[in-house]
Amino acid sequence: MWKFPVDGASDQKGAGAGVVIITLDGTLLEQAITLGFLASNNEAEYEALLAGLRLAKELSIKKLAIYSDSQLITNQASREYMTKHPRMILYLDKVQELLKAFPTFTIQQVLQAKNAYADALVSLGSALDTLFRRSIPVEHLDQPSIEEAEQPNLMQIDEDPSWQDPITDYLVNENLPKDKSEARKIKQKAARYYMKGDMHVRRSYSGPHLICIKNPQTLEVLCKIHDRECGNHAGGRSLAQKALSIGYFRPTMRQDSTEYAQRCDRCQRYKPIPGLPAEEYHPQNSPWPFMQWAIDLMGPMLTAPANKEMMIVATYYFTKWIEAEALSSTKEADVEQFIWKNIIRQFGCPQLIVTDNA
Repeated sequence: MWKFPVDGASDQKGAGAGVVIITLDGTLLEQAITLGFLASNNEAEYEALLAGLRLAKELSIKKLAIYSDSQLITNQASREYMTKHPRMILYLDKVQELLKAFPTFTIQQVLQAKNAYADALVSLGSALDTLFRRSIPVEHLDQPSIEEAEQPNLMQIDEDPSWQDPITDYLVNENLPKDKSEARKIKQKAARYYMKGDMHVRRSYSGPHLICIKNPQTLEVLCKIHDRECGNHAGGRSLAQKALSIGYFRPTMRQDSTEYAQRCDRCQRYKPIPGLPAEEYHPQNSPWPFMQWAIDLMGPMLTAPANKEMMIVATYYFTKWIEAEALSSTKEADVEQFIWKNIIRQFGCPQLIVTDNA
């Protein structure tokens, strides 16, 4: 029988679970699991048991022996103990459902000393690194196994007739309109296109062949090119040309690009305005080094380790030297610590700090 020692634990630092797979030839496989939610010690033990059962089911194992050092979990799973807590009942139902996939299985309690492998995986301590120098996969569970993921609300959308439909109908089924004039126009247009699976492609003699897109895709493509990470908020003509050079085509691409750029909030706020009356310059004087700094907060951004999703940035006016640091919070003490450590201790006390936060 395949052996599956499992263990789970919860403390003030968080909750985790560990599963060890011992194959028929004695090979050890480890799986560490980080629980990204609040869990009691018994719930962590159940999560470890469920993780072991899921792994065994994926490996199509028929004969399974599970070992755990939790007396409560093993006796509840074997129906020797009654289950009263509502969450424990849900966990036990989940375990019984997964156990149906195994014709032969046993669940036994072992001493904690004999469950050292799984216990070490729970904390991923230094003992495991020194004894077993191998790569251990670590899984992250965002929610308890007894909670079902919410299904997204889906709504069917009926697409309007597209400019591609008559061309596609001719290329695939050789169907033409009864009107001879319209049929001749479609034949002329279809000579510039071909089908690649379900994709409509336009031939191009001076560049790559262009993928034909419809209305919902057009907005997505223009959005990515215009104002995503690598976008430069180009005008309508430049935006249309860039979309064509990347490999997308639509007959009204230039008109769609112009309308999209005109609806962009940033483009309307910061575009050059001709005929605007001149305004006096307001020079920022910095007569000695590191006299004047500007400081501001950026974020929230993508969450980094230690839940850091904000960034504080300080810029020296004269040379534009930048000091930056990621923060998990923007409390007064964090800003004071940043100014003391990154500005005062390195460059001396500044004369002036400019900020837009009173």
